[in-house]
Amino acid sequence: MKKIINLLRQKDSDDAFMAKKSFWALFHKSAGMISQYLLIFLIARLYGATAQGSFTLSFTLIQLFAILTQLGLDNRLVRKIASDRRENSNEGLSRDYSQSLMITIISAVIWALLIYNTAPYIAEIIFKKPQLLSSIQFVGIGIIPFVFIGLNSSAFRGMKNMAGFLLFRAASTLVGALILLIFYFNNSSLPVFASYTLATILICLVSFYLWVRSSKIAISWNFKNIPLKKILLESVPLMLTGSVFFILGWTDNIMIGILRTEAEVGIYDIAFKISSLAAIVLLSINAIQAPIFAELYSKREMQKLQRHIFKSTKILFYTSLPVTVACILIPEYLLGIFGDEFKTATLTLTILAIGNFVNSITGSIGILLQMTGRQNKYNQIILSAAILSVILNIILIPRYGILGAAIASTTAKILQNSISVIYAKYDLGILSFYFPGIEKISFLSSIKDSK
Repeated sequence: MKKIINLLRQKDSDDAFMAKKSFWALFHKSAGMISQYLLIFLIARLYGATAQGSFTLSFTLIQLFAILTQLGLDNRLVRKIASDRRENSNEGLSRDYSQSLMITIISAVIWALLIYNTAPYIAEIIFKKPQLLSSIQFVGIGIIPFVFIGLNSSAFRGMKNMAGFLLFRAASTLVGALILLIFYFNNSSLPVFASYTLATILICLVSFYLWVRSSKIAISWNFKNIPLKKILLESVPLMLTGSVFFILGWTDNIMIGILRTEAEVGIYDIAFKISSLAAIVLLSINAIQAPIFAELYSKREMQKLQRHIFKSTKILFYTSLPVTVACILIPEYLLGIFGDEFKTATLTLTILAIGNFVNSITGSIGILLQMTGRQNKYNQIILSAAILSVILNIILIPRYGILGAAIASTTAKILQNSISVIYAKYDLGILSFYFPGIEKISFLSSIKDSK
Protein backbone atom coordinates (compact mmCIF):
# COMPACT_ATOMS: atom_id res chain seq x y z
CA MET A 1 0.00 0.00 0.00
CA LYS A 2 2.89 2.37 0.75
CA LYS A 3 4.34 1.79 -2.72
CA ILE A 4 0.97 2.46 -4.35
CA ILE A 5 0.35 5.64 -2.31
CA ASN A 6 3.85 6.98 -3.02
CA LEU A 7 3.42 6.26 -6.72
CA LEU A 8 0.09 8.10 -6.86
CA ARG A 9 1.64 11.12 -5.09
CA GLN A 10 4.32 11.55 -7.74
CA LYS A 11 3.58 14.28 -10.27
CA ASP A 12 5.91 13.93 -13.24
CA SER A 13 6.59 10.20 -13.40
CA ASP A 14 5.26 8.19 -16.36
CA ASP A 15 4.52 5.39 -13.92
CA ALA A 16 2.52 7.78 -11.76
CA PHE A 17 0.57 8.95 -14.81
CA MET A 18 -0.27 5.38 -15.76
CA ALA A 19 -1.18 4.48 -12.19
CA LYS A 20 -3.50 7.45 -11.69
CA LYS A 21 -5.25 7.18 -15.03
CA SER A 22 -5.52 3.39 -14.77
CA PHE A 23 -6.98 3.71 -11.28
CA TRP A 24 -9.81 5.99 -12.42
CA ALA A 25 -10.40 3.94 -15.55
CA LEU A 26 -10.52 0.81 -13.39
CA PHE A 27 -12.98 2.49 -11.05
CA HIS A 28 -15.35 3.44 -13.87
CA LYS A 29 -14.98 0.12 -15.68
CA SER A 30 -15.62 -1.75 -12.43
CA ALA A 31 -18.78 0.26 -11.79
CA GLY A 32 -20.02 -0.58 -15.27
CA MET A 33 -19.21 -4.27 -14.95
CA ILE A 34 -20.79 -4.51 -11.50
CA SER A 35 -24.07 -3.12 -12.86
CA GLN A 36 -23.94 -5.60 -15.77
CA TYR A 37 -23.24 -8.54 -13.49
CA LEU A 38 -26.04 -7.47 -11.16
CA LEU A 39 -28.52 -7.51 -14.04
CA ILE A 40 -27.49 -10.90 -15.42
CA PHE A 41 -27.36 -12.33 -11.87
CA LEU A 42 -30.96 -11.25 -11.26
CA ILE A 43 -32.13 -12.63 -14.59
CA ALA A 44 -30.32 -15.94 -14.04
CA ARG A 45 -31.53 -16.39 -10.44
CA LEU A 46 -35.09 -15.15 -10.90
CA TYR A 47 -35.91 -16.42 -14.38
CA GLY A 48 -33.33 -19.11 -15.22
CA ALA A 49 -31.03 -19.96 -18.11
CA THR A 50 -33.67 -19.69 -20.85
CA ALA A 51 -34.57 -16.12 -19.91
CA GLN A 52 -30.87 -15.28 -19.59
CA GLY A 53 -30.33 -16.66 -23.09
CA SER A 54 -33.21 -14.59 -24.46
CA PHE A 55 -31.76 -11.46 -22.88
CA THR A 56 -28.26 -12.23 -24.19
CA LEU A 57 -29.48 -12.70 -27.75
CA SER A 58 -31.53 -9.49 -27.59
CA PHE A 59 -28.62 -7.54 -26.12
CA THR A 60 -26.29 -8.92 -28.79
CA LEU A 61 -28.71 -7.91 -31.53
CA ILE A 62 -29.16 -4.37 -30.21
CA GLN A 63 -25.37 -3.93 -30.15
CA LEU A 64 -25.07 -5.26 -33.70
CA PHE A 65 -27.84 -3.00 -35.02
CA ALA A 66 -26.39 -0.06 -33.06
CA ILE A 67 -23.07 -0.39 -34.94
CA LEU A 68 -24.98 -0.27 -38.24
CA THR A 69 -27.22 2.56 -37.06
CA GLN A 70 -24.45 4.80 -35.72
CA LEU A 71 -22.49 4.55 -39.00
CA GLY A 72 -19.29 5.25 -37.05
CA LEU A 73 -20.60 8.73 -36.16
CA ASP A 74 -19.98 8.14 -32.45
CA ASN A 75 -16.25 7.51 -32.98
CA ARG A 76 -15.99 10.40 -35.43
CA LEU A 77 -17.68 12.68 -32.91
CA VAL A 78 -14.99 11.93 -30.32
CA ARG A 79 -12.30 13.24 -32.67
CA LYS A 80 -14.30 16.26 -33.84
CA ILE A 81 -15.29 17.42 -30.36
CA ALA A 82 -11.74 16.94 -29.08
CA SER A 83 -10.53 19.13 -31.95
CA ASP A 84 -13.22 21.77 -31.32
CA ARG A 85 -12.33 21.78 -27.64
CA ARG A 86 -8.63 22.36 -28.35
CA GLU A 87 -9.55 25.30 -30.58
CA ASN A 88 -12.11 26.66 -28.07
CA SER A 89 -14.67 26.65 -30.87
CA ASN A 90 -18.21 26.52 -29.46
CA GLU A 91 -19.54 27.05 -32.96
CA GLY A 92 -17.67 23.99 -34.23
CA LEU A 93 -18.79 21.99 -31.20
CA SER A 94 -22.42 22.87 -31.83
CA ARG A 95 -22.12 22.17 -35.56
CA ASP A 96 -20.39 18.80 -35.24
CA TYR A 97 -22.72 17.53 -32.52
CA SER A 98 -25.86 18.75 -34.31
CA GLN A 99 -24.86 17.16 -37.61
CA SER A 100 -24.10 13.82 -35.96
CA LEU A 101 -27.37 13.97 -34.04
CA MET A 102 -29.50 14.69 -37.11
CA ILE A 103 -27.94 11.92 -39.20
CA THR A 104 -28.28 9.51 -36.27
CA ILE A 105 -31.98 10.39 -35.84
CA ILE A 106 -32.73 9.53 -39.47
CA SER A 107 -30.67 6.32 -39.36
CA ALA A 108 -32.14 5.23 -36.01
CA VAL A 109 -35.75 5.69 -37.09
CA ILE A 110 -35.15 3.71 -40.29
CA TRP A 111 -33.46 0.85 -38.44
CA ALA A 112 -36.08 0.86 -35.65
CA LEU A 113 -38.92 0.44 -38.14
CA LEU A 114 -36.96 -2.21 -40.04
CA ILE A 115 -36.16 -4.26 -36.93
CA TYR A 116 -39.67 -4.03 -35.48
CA ASN A 117 -41.36 -5.06 -38.73
CA THR A 118 -38.93 -7.89 -39.51
CA ALA A 119 -38.94 -9.23 -35.92
CA PRO A 120 -41.16 -12.23 -36.89
CA TYR A 121 -38.71 -13.14 -39.67
CA ILE A 122 -35.67 -12.80 -37.37
CA ALA A 123 -37.29 -14.87 -34.62
CA GLU A 124 -38.85 -17.63 -36.72
CA ILE A 125 -36.60 -17.92 -39.79
CA ILE A 126 -33.12 -16.97 -38.57
CA PHE A 127 -33.21 -18.17 -34.95
CA LYS A 128 -36.12 -20.62 -35.36
CA LYS A 129 -37.45 -19.43 -31.99
CA PRO A 130 -40.90 -17.77 -32.29
CA GLN A 131 -40.84 -17.05 -28.54
CA LEU A 132 -38.15 -14.43 -29.21
CA LEU A 133 -40.62 -12.24 -31.12
CA SER A 134 -41.52 -9.84 -28.30
CA SER A 135 -37.88 -9.46 -27.21
CA ILE A 136 -36.75 -8.61 -30.75
CA GLN A 137 -39.58 -6.10 -31.07
CA PHE A 138 -38.25 -4.44 -27.91
CA VAL A 139 -34.86 -4.35 -29.63
CA GLY A 140 -36.53 -2.31 -32.37
CA ILE A 141 -38.03 0.03 -29.77
CA GLY A 142 -34.83 0.31 -27.77
CA ILE A 143 -32.42 0.90 -30.66
CA ILE A 144 -33.26 4.62 -30.86
CA PRO A 145 -32.46 5.54 -27.22
CA PHE A 146 -29.56 3.05 -27.23
CA VAL A 147 -27.72 4.79 -30.08
CA PHE A 148 -28.45 8.22 -28.64
CA ILE A 149 -26.82 7.15 -25.38
CA GLY A 150 -23.81 6.01 -27.41
CA LEU A 151 -23.67 9.34 -29.23
CA ASN A 152 -23.90 11.39 -26.04
CA SER A 153 -21.32 9.17 -24.32
CA SER A 154 -18.93 9.82 -27.21
CA ALA A 155 -19.59 13.53 -26.93
CA PHE A 156 -18.59 13.41 -23.27
CA ARG A 157 -15.51 11.39 -24.21
CA GLY A 158 -14.50 14.04 -26.72
CA MET A 159 -14.74 16.60 -23.92
CA LYS A 160 -12.43 14.33 -21.84
CA ASN A 161 -15.27 13.79 -19.37
CA MET A 162 -14.64 10.08 -18.78
CA ALA A 163 -17.21 9.90 -15.98
CA GLY A 164 -19.91 11.04 -18.39
CA PHE A 165 -18.57 8.69 -21.07
CA LEU A 166 -18.77 5.60 -18.87
CA LEU A 167 -21.76 6.55 -16.72
CA PHE A 168 -24.69 6.03 -19.04
CA ARG A 169 -24.11 2.43 -20.12
CA ALA A 170 -23.56 1.46 -16.49
CA ALA A 171 -26.67 3.38 -15.45
CA SER A 172 -28.79 1.63 -18.11
CA THR A 173 -28.04 -1.83 -16.75
CA LEU A 174 -28.42 -0.69 -13.13
CA VAL A 175 -31.80 0.95 -13.75
CA GLY A 176 -32.76 -2.09 -15.83
CA ALA A 177 -32.04 -4.31 -12.83
CA LEU A 178 -34.26 -2.12 -10.60
CA ILE A 179 -37.14 -2.19 -13.11
CA LEU A 180 -36.76 -5.97 -13.41
CA LEU A 181 -37.10 -6.33 -9.64
CA ILE A 182 -40.16 -4.08 -9.53
CA PHE A 183 -41.97 -6.11 -12.19
CA TYR A 184 -40.91 -9.42 -10.66
CA PHE A 185 -42.15 -8.68 -7.16
CA ASN A 186 -45.40 -7.29 -8.55
CA ASN A 187 -45.96 -10.57 -10.41
CA SER A 188 -46.13 -8.73 -13.75
CA SER A 189 -45.30 -10.61 -16.93
CA LEU A 190 -42.83 -8.70 -19.07
CA PRO A 191 -40.01 -9.92 -21.36
CA VAL A 192 -36.76 -9.49 -19.49
CA PHE A 193 -35.33 -7.31 -22.24
CA ALA A 194 -38.25 -4.91 -21.84
CA SER A 195 -36.85 -3.80 -18.48
CA TYR A 196 -33.57 -2.89 -20.14
CA THR A 197 -35.42 -1.06 -22.93
CA LEU A 198 -37.37 1.05 -20.43
CA ALA A 199 -34.14 1.83 -18.57
CA THR A 200 -32.46 2.83 -21.84
CA ILE A 201 -35.26 5.30 -22.62
CA LEU A 202 -34.93 6.92 -19.18
CA ILE A 203 -31.13 7.15 -19.32
CA CYS A 204 -31.31 8.51 -22.87
CA LEU A 205 -33.38 11.46 -21.67
CA VAL A 206 -30.97 12.05 -18.78
CA SER A 207 -27.96 11.91 -21.12
CA PHE A 208 -29.45 14.61 -23.37
CA TYR A 209 -30.20 16.82 -20.39
CA LEU A 210 -26.70 16.46 -18.91
CA TRP A 211 -24.95 16.94 -22.26
CA VAL A 212 -26.84 20.13 -23.18
CA ARG A 213 -26.37 21.48 -19.67
CA SER A 214 -22.63 20.73 -19.47
CA SER A 215 -21.70 21.67 -23.05
CA LYS A 216 -23.90 24.80 -23.09
CA ILE A 217 -24.37 24.54 -26.85
CA ALA A 218 -27.38 25.26 -29.02
CA ILE A 219 -28.50 22.37 -31.22
CA SER A 220 -29.06 23.35 -34.85
CA TRP A 221 -31.78 21.56 -36.83
CA ASN A 222 -30.74 22.73 -40.29
CA PHE A 223 -30.75 19.54 -42.37
CA LYS A 224 -29.95 21.34 -45.63
CA ASN A 225 -26.35 22.30 -44.85
CA ILE A 226 -25.12 18.87 -43.75
CA PRO A 227 -22.13 17.67 -45.87
CA LEU A 228 -23.47 14.12 -45.71
CA LYS A 229 -21.01 12.52 -48.13
CA LYS A 230 -17.97 14.03 -46.43
CA ILE A 231 -19.15 13.01 -42.96
CA LEU A 232 -19.93 9.42 -43.99
CA LEU A 233 -16.58 9.05 -45.75
CA GLU A 234 -14.96 9.83 -42.40
CA SER A 235 -17.27 7.77 -40.20
CA VAL A 236 -18.10 4.59 -42.14
CA PRO A 237 -14.50 3.18 -42.07
CA LEU A 238 -14.68 3.53 -38.28
CA MET A 239 -17.94 1.57 -38.33
CA LEU A 240 -16.32 -1.23 -40.34
CA THR A 241 -13.55 -1.59 -37.77
CA GLY A 242 -16.13 -1.75 -34.99
CA SER A 243 -18.05 -4.39 -36.94
CA VAL A 244 -15.02 -6.67 -37.12
CA PHE A 245 -14.47 -6.38 -33.37
CA PHE A 246 -18.16 -7.17 -32.81
CA ILE A 247 -17.94 -10.28 -34.98
CA LEU A 248 -14.86 -11.41 -33.09
CA GLY A 249 -16.47 -10.86 -29.69
CA TRP A 250 -20.09 -11.87 -30.21
CA THR A 251 -20.19 -14.45 -33.01
CA ASP A 252 -20.40 -17.32 -30.54
CA ASN A 253 -23.58 -15.97 -28.87
CA ILE A 254 -25.35 -15.46 -32.19
CA MET A 255 -24.26 -18.84 -33.57
CA ILE A 256 -25.37 -20.67 -30.41
CA GLY A 257 -28.69 -18.82 -30.66
CA ILE A 258 -29.17 -19.99 -34.26
CA LEU A 259 -27.91 -23.55 -33.85
CA ARG A 260 -28.83 -24.42 -30.24
CA THR A 261 -31.33 -23.48 -27.51
CA GLU A 262 -31.88 -20.23 -25.59
CA ALA A 263 -30.88 -21.98 -22.37
CA GLU A 264 -27.49 -22.86 -23.85
CA VAL A 265 -27.00 -19.22 -24.87
CA GLY A 266 -27.71 -18.17 -21.29
CA ILE A 267 -25.38 -20.76 -19.76
CA TYR A 268 -22.58 -19.87 -22.19
CA ASP A 269 -22.99 -16.15 -21.55
CA ILE A 270 -22.65 -16.63 -17.79
CA ALA A 271 -19.45 -18.65 -18.31
CA PHE A 272 -18.17 -15.95 -20.66
CA LYS A 273 -18.96 -13.17 -18.18
CA ILE A 274 -17.16 -14.97 -15.33
CA SER A 275 -14.06 -15.61 -17.46
CA SER A 276 -14.08 -11.95 -18.54
CA LEU A 277 -13.41 -10.81 -14.99
CA ALA A 278 -9.73 -11.38 -15.78
CA ALA A 279 -9.93 -8.73 -18.50
CA ILE A 280 -11.18 -5.81 -16.37
CA VAL A 281 -7.67 -4.53 -15.60
CA LEU A 282 -6.71 -4.89 -19.29
CA LEU A 283 -9.68 -2.72 -20.28
CA SER A 284 -8.67 -0.13 -17.70
CA ILE A 285 -5.03 0.01 -18.82
CA ASN A 286 -6.07 0.07 -22.48
CA ALA A 287 -8.11 3.20 -21.79
CA ILE A 288 -4.94 5.25 -21.15
CA GLN A 289 -2.26 3.53 -23.24
CA ALA A 290 -2.85 5.20 -26.61
CA PRO A 291 -1.34 8.65 -25.86
CA ILE A 292 1.63 7.09 -24.04
CA PHE A 293 2.43 4.72 -26.92
CA ALA A 294 1.99 7.46 -29.50
CA GLU A 295 4.27 9.89 -27.67
CA LEU A 296 7.08 7.42 -26.97
CA TYR A 297 7.03 6.10 -30.53
CA SER A 298 7.03 9.60 -32.04
CA LYS A 299 10.17 10.34 -30.01
CA ARG A 300 11.67 6.96 -31.06
CA GLU A 301 12.21 6.08 -27.38
CA MET A 302 11.86 2.37 -28.07
CA GLN A 303 13.70 1.15 -24.97
CA LYS A 304 11.42 3.27 -22.81
CA LEU A 305 8.40 2.01 -24.72
CA GLN A 306 9.49 -1.59 -24.13
CA ARG A 307 9.94 -0.98 -20.40
CA HIS A 308 6.53 0.65 -20.19
CA ILE A 309 4.92 -2.31 -21.97
CA PHE A 310 6.62 -4.77 -19.64
CA LYS A 311 5.40 -2.89 -16.59
CA SER A 312 1.81 -2.85 -17.80
CA THR A 313 1.78 -6.48 -18.97
CA LYS A 314 3.38 -7.55 -15.69
CA ILE A 315 0.48 -5.93 -13.86
CA LEU A 316 -1.93 -7.71 -16.19
CA PHE A 317 -0.25 -11.07 -15.61
CA TYR A 318 -0.53 -10.93 -11.83
CA THR A 319 -4.04 -9.44 -11.74
CA SER A 320 -5.54 -11.89 -14.24
CA LEU A 321 -3.76 -14.98 -12.86
CA PRO A 322 -5.96 -15.39 -9.72
CA VAL A 323 -9.18 -15.23 -11.76
CA THR A 324 -7.82 -17.73 -14.28
CA VAL A 325 -6.69 -20.13 -11.55
CA ALA A 326 -10.10 -19.87 -9.86
CA CYS A 327 -11.87 -20.62 -13.16
CA ILE A 328 -9.69 -23.70 -13.61
CA LEU A 329 -9.84 -25.01 -10.04
CA ILE A 330 -13.38 -24.16 -8.91
CA PRO A 331 -15.45 -23.56 -12.07
CA GLU A 332 -18.48 -25.45 -10.74
CA TYR A 333 -18.64 -23.28 -7.62
CA LEU A 334 -18.39 -20.03 -9.60
CA LEU A 335 -21.12 -21.09 -12.02
CA GLY A 336 -23.31 -22.34 -9.19
CA ILE A 337 -23.59 -18.79 -7.85
CA PHE A 338 -25.95 -18.08 -10.76
CA GLY A 339 -27.93 -21.32 -10.37
CA ASP A 340 -27.45 -25.08 -10.52
CA GLU A 341 -28.32 -25.35 -14.23
CA PHE A 342 -25.25 -23.27 -15.07
CA LYS A 343 -22.86 -25.84 -13.56
CA THR A 344 -22.89 -27.79 -16.83
CA ALA A 345 -20.48 -25.22 -18.31
CA THR A 346 -17.45 -26.06 -16.12
CA LEU A 347 -15.15 -27.08 -18.99
CA THR A 348 -16.48 -24.21 -21.11
CA LEU A 349 -15.56 -21.73 -18.37
CA THR A 350 -12.05 -23.19 -18.08
CA ILE A 351 -11.38 -22.88 -21.82
CA LEU A 352 -12.73 -19.32 -21.98
CA ALA A 353 -10.61 -18.34 -18.96
CA ILE A 354 -7.46 -19.59 -20.69
CA GLY A 355 -8.28 -17.47 -23.75
CA ASN A 356 -8.82 -14.36 -21.63
CA PHE A 357 -5.57 -15.00 -19.75
CA VAL A 358 -3.62 -15.10 -23.01
CA ASN A 359 -5.42 -11.93 -24.05
CA SER A 360 -4.26 -10.24 -20.84
CA ILE A 361 -0.62 -11.30 -20.84
CA THR A 362 -0.16 -10.11 -24.43
CA GLY A 363 -1.05 -6.64 -23.16
CA SER A 364 -2.31 -3.71 -25.23
CA ILE A 365 -0.99 -5.17 -28.45
CA GLY A 366 -3.77 -3.77 -30.64
CA ILE A 367 -3.26 -0.24 -29.35
CA LEU A 368 0.51 -0.60 -29.83
CA LEU A 369 0.13 -1.50 -33.50
CA GLN A 370 -2.47 1.22 -34.09
CA MET A 371 -0.42 3.94 -32.41
CA THR A 372 2.74 3.03 -34.33
CA GLY A 373 1.17 3.21 -37.80
CA ARG A 374 0.53 -0.52 -38.16
CA GLN A 375 -3.28 -0.22 -38.00
CA ASN A 376 -3.84 -1.68 -41.49
CA LYS A 377 -1.87 -4.80 -40.65
CA TYR A 378 -3.70 -5.10 -37.34
CA ASN A 379 -7.05 -4.78 -39.11
CA GLN A 380 -6.02 -7.65 -41.40
CA ILE A 381 -5.12 -9.77 -38.37
CA ILE A 382 -8.41 -9.18 -36.53
CA LEU A 383 -10.43 -9.69 -39.73
CA SER A 384 -8.70 -13.04 -40.28
CA ALA A 385 -9.38 -13.99 -36.66
CA ALA A 386 -13.05 -13.00 -37.03
CA ILE A 387 -13.43 -15.15 -40.16
CA LEU A 388 -11.72 -18.07 -38.41
CA SER A 389 -14.05 -17.64 -35.42
CA VAL A 390 -17.14 -17.81 -37.65
CA ILE A 391 -15.89 -20.92 -39.47
CA LEU A 392 -14.96 -22.74 -36.25
CA ASN A 393 -18.29 -21.85 -34.65
CA ILE A 394 -20.20 -23.23 -37.63
CA ILE A 395 -18.19 -26.47 -37.49
CA LEU A 396 -18.00 -27.03 -33.73
CA ILE A 397 -21.27 -25.74 -32.23
CA PRO A 398 -23.59 -28.30 -33.92
CA ARG A 399 -21.37 -31.13 -32.64
CA TYR A 400 -20.17 -29.91 -29.24
CA GLY A 401 -22.60 -27.13 -28.28
CA ILE A 402 -21.30 -24.39 -26.00
CA LEU A 403 -18.01 -26.24 -25.54
CA GLY A 404 -17.45 -25.93 -29.29
CA ALA A 405 -18.20 -22.20 -29.09
CA ALA A 406 -15.63 -21.82 -26.30
CA ILE A 407 -13.00 -23.69 -28.33
CA ALA A 408 -13.71 -21.53 -31.39
CA SER A 409 -13.62 -18.26 -29.46
CA THR A 410 -10.46 -19.15 -27.55
CA THR A 411 -8.63 -20.43 -30.63
CA ALA A 412 -9.38 -17.25 -32.58
CA LYS A 413 -8.40 -15.05 -29.64
CA ILE A 414 -5.09 -16.84 -29.04
CA LEU A 415 -4.15 -16.78 -32.73
CA GLN A 416 -5.06 -13.10 -33.07
CA ASN A 417 -2.93 -12.10 -30.10
CA SER A 418 -0.04 -14.45 -30.95
CA ILE A 419 0.23 -13.23 -34.55
CA SER A 420 0.01 -9.61 -33.38
CA VAL A 421 2.78 -10.13 -30.81
CA ILE A 422 5.03 -11.87 -33.36
CA TYR A 423 4.43 -9.10 -35.91
CA ALA A 424 5.21 -6.37 -33.34
CA LYS A 425 8.44 -8.15 -32.35
CA TYR A 426 9.47 -8.67 -35.96
CA ASP A 427 8.60 -5.21 -37.28
CA LEU A 428 9.07 -2.98 -34.23
CA GLY A 429 11.47 -4.98 -32.11
CA ILE A 430 8.96 -4.65 -29.25
CA LEU A 431 7.75 -7.65 -27.27
CA SER A 432 4.21 -7.12 -25.97
CA PHE A 433 4.08 -10.24 -23.82
CA TYR A 434 4.89 -11.01 -20.23
CA PHE A 435 5.74 -14.16 -18.35
CA PRO A 436 7.94 -14.25 -15.24
CA GLY A 437 11.59 -14.19 -16.28
CA ILE A 438 10.99 -13.35 -19.93
CA GLU A 439 12.50 -9.87 -19.56
CA LYS A 440 15.84 -11.51 -18.84
CA ILE A 441 15.97 -13.36 -22.15
CA SER A 442 18.86 -12.05 -24.21
CA PHE A 443 16.99 -11.41 -27.46
CA LEU A 444 15.17 -8.48 -25.85
CA SER A 445 18.34 -6.47 -26.27
CA SER A 446 17.69 -6.39 -30.02
CA ILE A 447 15.06 -3.64 -29.76
CA LYS A 448 15.34 -1.38 -32.77
CA ASP A 449 15.89 2.17 -31.54
CA SER A 450 16.34 3.32 -35.11
CA LYS A 451 12.73 2.68 -36.10
